[in-house]
Amino acid sequence: MRTRRSWRTRVAATSAAFAVTALVAGCGADSGDGTIELRYTFWGNPDRGERTDEAVALFEERNPGVKITTSYSEFGGYWQKLATEAAGGNAPDIIQMDYTYLREYSERGQLLDLTPYIGEQLDVDDLLPGLDEAGKIGDDYFAVPVGRNMMSFQYDAAVWEESGAQMPEAGWTWEEFHEALDTVKDHLPDGQWASGALGEHLHMLDVLLRQEGKTIFTDDGELGFDEADLAEFWEISERMREDETTPPASVIIKGDTATSLGKGQVIGEFGWDNFMVSAQNTYGSELSLAPYPTDTGELGLYFKPSMLMSVSARSEHPEVAAEFIDFMINDPEVGAIFGANRGLPATYTQREQANLEGVDVVIDEYEASVEDQLGEPGIAPPPGGAGVERLMSRLDEEISHGRISIEEGVERFFREAEQALANP
Repeated sequence: MRTRRSWRTRVAATSAAFAVTALVAGCGADSGDGTIELRYTFWGNPDRGERTDEAVALFEERNPGVKITTSYSEFGGYWQKLATEAAGGNAPDIIQMDYTYLREYSERGQLLDLTPYIGEQLDVDDLLPGLDEAGKIGDDYFAVPVGRNMMSFQYDAAVWEESGAQMPEAGWTWEEFHEALDTVKDHLPDGQWASGALGEHLHMLDVLLRQEGKTIFTDDGELGFDEADLAEFWEISERMREDETTPPASVIIKGDTATSLGKGQVIGEFGWDNFMVSAQNTYGSELSLAPYPTDTGELGLYFKPSMLMSVSARSEHPEVAAEFIDFMINDPEVGAIFGANRGLPATYTQREQANLEGVDVVIDEYEASVEDQLGEPGIAPPPGGAGVERLMSRLDEEISHGRISIEEGVERFFREAEQALANP
């Protein structure tokens, strides 16, 4: 049996007090009283902030002589702040990482290779299938998943059924989807639509491409699809606007924290399944989950790490930071604290301890219902991938407002995306 060594057990001591003193002397101190101080940053809301502070307090209680300071912000602002801190050489010790930015930050030398700490301070043996390799770039391990999610269609099943429309289910086709939206539309009051927009996000296109055996990016960091694929995708959104089954661009406010579903503008939308927690909270009625429509029989879905944890390459206390990540993904009490707040837990132990209720149960059942039909996880986007995502959103807005045609949007996307990938 493999024995994990923690940074604490490396300190020879005859008492707890001596152990802490020896530890600080070995790792270096950040404060005048010898306390090891780490900074941990993440994106989220006050609820996640409170849960994180509870988990951090538990870690500090078990590890006297360690102080972890937390900070968080909403997703967009988080990356702006982190980019500034990283460029200035002042990134936090422990960084909540997104799959989109993993290769970009690792290839720029901002993240620590955790490989030497695996089997020592950090145990990754308990990760669920589909997540055990998610934090690797090549042979190096730069991040560890703390949760998982997948794409879905989220909808109000009660309203959908009352309308008489075909219920969403695995294997329904895109034509059946459009026909169902038409039926649902006629059942809704003015000012409410059947579905949210589709064409804004790159990960929504990703599902359709995977249904065709393609990917957004190749292993070489280039685009893995062509102009016809993108045009077909945007034409689905265009049809939804013309059928008036999705809101016109004029009523969609960019930057809103609540989605169209969360605000009650629509009774269904595409998105990551764990987003349904906040959507249902503001929507006010129970929601259900279904896979995307498909014309190939392939769902195009896979388990994605909802978020990961990394260590800054500049951290003065990498062993302690690695031990903290181990605690955040493996400790049973932490699993009970977070539940499915970070997506369904990434390890078997924390899944067993998470008290799933309400929406979390719906998400768990949805993922289990399609697990045997999932594909392999996608590769982490290359440097510049985040810029391609922003480009997608920007051009979709131009198209939806009628400022440019789909043909113009496709031409601009490929020209500007190739530039973003060539000069990240």
